[in-house]
Amino acid sequence: MALINRNPDATNSELDAKQIVTNKELNPSQRSKLIEQYVELVVDNMDRKILEEFVTEQLQYNFRNDYTDVELREEINNFDEELYDELVDNVTSD
Repeated sequence: MALINRNPDATNSELDAKQIVTNKELNPSQRSKLIEQYVELVVDNMDRKILEEFVTEQLQYNFRNDYTDVELREEINNFDEELYDELVDNVTSD
């Protein structure tokens, strides 16, 4: 971000008294690095409970929206070969 200093001979006009902020255009690599640095700061400021809640919500969202039934089964079975069938039994039994 580039800052242009205010007019040293400013009038009472609010616009003259403020600094003008211009944003630099970032290339894709710079934008990616910016995001990485910001995410690191956000994560560093989260406590364990907030991290757990965030990861839980994100995983649930991803599994609901990004996985087909076949992909979901494969994902769960990669965790444990018999887990999918066991979880299906849990949610289908009354």
